[in-house]
Amino acid sequence: MSDQSRLFLAAVLMLGVLLISWFVTGKGSNQQTEAINMTAQQTEQIAPSVVNEEEVETDLPVDSDMQQTAEANQDYNERIVTVIIPEEGSGERLVVARLSTSGGSVESWILQGYQDQLNNDHDELVNLAEKPWLVSRKHDSTPVYFEYSGPDTVFAGEQGTEITFVSGVSKKTYTFERGFYGFTLEKVELDLTSAIESGAIPVTEIQTSDKGYFTASWFTNSHKKENSEKIEGLEATGNVEWIASCNKYFAIILMPETMERADGYIAPGEGGSPHIALDDNSITVYAGPKAYNQLNDLGRSTTDMIDFGWPVIRWISKLIFIFLTSALSFVSNWGVRIVILAFTLKILLSPLTTKSYVSMQKMQKIQPAMHEIQKKYAKDPKQQQAEMQKLYKEKGVNPIGGCLPMLLQMPVFFAMYRVLANMVELRGAGFILWINDLSRPEILMHFQTKILGLEGIGLMAVILGIIMFLQQKLTGSSSVGSAAQQQKMMMYMMPIFMTFLFMRFASGLTLYWLIFNILTLVHQELIKKKLKTDQADGTAK
Repeated sequence: MSDQSRLFLAAVLMLGVLLISWFVTGKGSNQQTEAINMTAQQTEQIAPSVVNEEEVETDLPVDSDMQQTAEANQDYNERIVTVIIPEEGSGERLVVARLSTSGGSVESWILQGYQDQLNNDHDELVNLAEKPWLVSRKHDSTPVYFEYSGPDTVFAGEQGTEITFVSGVSKKTYTFERGFYGFTLEKVELDLTSAIESGAIPVTEIQTSDKGYFTASWFTNSHKKENSEKIEGLEATGNVEWIASCNKYFAIILMPETMERADGYIAPGEGGSPHIALDDNSITVYAGPKAYNQLNDLGRSTTDMIDFGWPVIRWISKLIFIFLTSALSFVSNWGVRIVILAFTLKILLSPLTTKSYVSMQKMQKIQPAMHEIQKKYAKDPKQQQAEMQKLYKEKGVNPIGGCLPMLLQMPVFFAMYRVLANMVELRGAGFILWINDLSRPEILMHFQTKILGLEGIGLMAVILGIIMFLQQKLTGSSSVGSAAQQQKMMMYMMPIFMTFLFMRFASGLTLYWLIFNILTLVHQELIKKKLKTDQADGTAK
């Protein structure tokens, strides 16, 4: 089950808790149950294929021109050029890349600030060129052999540093700039198509099992994407402003520069990152983290590849992201930022919580009268509904007043999930003690092998389950008969289900939801005491 599916299940379960606890404790008629319902709402081949040497028949006659070419290639001396891109305003290295004169390709692209396979035993860095890309080929699929007369190591400067490969009249020029995860590429008398081979981007996270980890992403009139495993063959995307091959946290983006749009293509990843290609002799290439600020500087709506959720909650996600990254930039610990965010959202949403809890308390008080009406008009549903409405009006109770405010908080929860699940800034960011990666599930006690898909037990998820149990218990109920039995079952089962789900969510999300629920529990107790005081003083409404 993917994180998206688990999130949807979590939302349904939480919604179930709201609805069942509300209508079991404050309802009895089927008509009121009907008052709230939730409804769940490529073409042509462009690049020559690489010939597998094992599949070539060796007994075929050899063309004399091809034989001369092969003999000439034996005398060719390949050169590797190391390119170092420093960070803006500092001497720290941003990217260390290696270019080859054989094909004029990118042989390696190592991101200096990102460790590969976090929490693993090795200390390797993320390399976004597991397979060479931007390889220029001849019509017979062999690489173009370029000559290069510059130094073996080049440092990118403020005004741009060029590396030019030449083969006869053909030319390939890379321009690198300080502080940029990429370069511009100009080609002369070469194949129009620039391609990123399938499998170029590695799996950068350990124990990744979710489908959709690798995607092809592009922008025409709107952002579109396709999971790598769902791409059936070479497909044309049409004229695009950009096209990208991505995993969860990193991307290689091709952007046309000769014109505003160019023809783009995608192909299956064969178990890895997808093949992408773009038809333009002048392109900008970005190869780095899917970080909002970096993509925002690129423009052309490249930030859309960060999944901030459905359109209805995307703006909420962006507000939360801006608050975490800008307003709280003075806080170095990302876990502390999330705790501050939970406090802030709790304060902003407290009026809704107060209204919800007060409405639920009012509904509990009129349950005896509701049961009498249900019993009295059991054979006359129409009259029963009329009497219920009359009772609500007399007591000043809104039958959906306790549930609606809580439902309004659900978009915030979905937005929080999308932000915390897709922020590359949280990748490898620790909080305290054993919580050393807020982008992964928190595990205090590891299992020898997975049990029900779990790698171990997380303390925060267990505490969260206890808090949810206490919330339901302290809310109380005056239900009788089968309704009371149903609520009792929900009181025990729902916290167990939610604990299991949150043990699989990113620990950043679990931390947020835990702090938020602790604050909610305290808030409920304060409201409860105030209601009792008002009742004793005779000021309760």
